Amino acid sequence: MGQLTEALVAERLPDRPVPPMAGTAATGAVVHLPATAIEEGRDPSSMSGILTGSAYRLLPA
Repeated sequence: MGQLTEALVAERLPDRPVPPMAGTAATGAVVHLPATAIEEGRDPSSMSGILTGSAYRLLPA
């Protein structure tokens, strides 16, 4: 999944190289968010905007 994320960002932003393992790190961070919500007893569906925004901002930064 991390490699796919890196490839998609590289395709969209060819002038901004993606550091090695950045896709894996971003994917792991985004997956961790709903897991934390579940552990805390919150509704994971409330995280959808946060997940999308986080995934979008992590790699191109």
